Amino acid sequence: MLKIVQFTHPGNEHNPDEKNGNHKKWNDKNHKRKFLLCNGEYIENDEKNRGKLLFWGEWEPPTSVEKFATQPNSFYPKWLHKPELPLVLPPLEDRKIQNTDPFVFGESFKYFICKQLKNDRPTSLAKLERGSIILFGSTGNQNKEDAFFNLDTVFVVSSYIEYDALEPNALDDEKIISEEYRNISLKRALPMKLHEKNRPIINSLKVRLYFGATYDNPVDNMYSFAPSKKWENNEMGFQRVRLKQDDFDFISNNLNAAPKYTDKSFDDIKLFWAKLREMTREQGYLEGVKFDCPTQGTERR
Repeated sequence: MLKIVQFTHPGNEHNPDEKNGNHKKWNDKNHKRKFLLCNGEYIENDEKNRGKLLFWGEWEPPTSVEKFATQPNSFYPKWLHKPELPLVLPPLEDRKIQNTDPFVFGESFKYFICKQLKNDRPTSLAKLERGSIILFGSTGNQNKEDAFFNLDTVFVVSSYIEYDALEPNALDDEKIISEEYRNISLKRALPMKLHEKNRPIINSLKVRLYFGATYDNPVDNMYSFAPSKKWENNEMGFQRVRLKQDDFDFISNNLNAAPKYTDKSFDDIKLFWAKLREMTREQGYLEGVKFDCPTQGTERR
């Protein structure tokens, strides 16, 4: 059975460095979101176009940062982040350096580890099939009566590579994986470390690196996207897409850290995806379907 997964990750916004208000170093603390500007491809009037796009997402490597002139409320971004990569990457031995997951940059969206393990056991997130959908987002107004789900990424599972999260050389031989992605994400988290009590009895943890369906290679017309808007020298950003139980009965308005799984038929999945895309369009968003990954040496300080 296919699934729709409502997946919460931390929704707070990254601030710039304290000593340099125009720069954010590679994150070595808790995950947060960034309101990002980069070149990419988007769908408008059912045609693919290319340009500078604004969107909410995760990018834990460095960014150059500018402050918006206007922030109507706390759900709007205060900062505009432009993704960069340093010429010299942090050493892989430094496990405080955060990975980026999901990763929406490059040829396809990718998702490889977050919440696929719990108590050193694979979760249902490690067993999704082609056509399942992951809704990445955060809970707004947590524990309040007017709580809602803040959607930032729609991930349609196209294919996957199963791998052992305890294997030091996991995925090293996979030619489909770029070196940028290995160094930004995979090698920042792998191999995983077991809790002390499980070390003598567990010698393998099978999880999956998922590849998202693309506009050019969809799953029965469904593709992954991040709700985006075109850059027009904006003085302020925009909120994320709000979803509530009134929109879809399986959405939890006040979801905590545990993902919520809903079994659906393939036909129901397609109907949901089409309705969700229409909702985002009605709210003024475009589908950002591909975002350029920065190259090493683009970091400015």
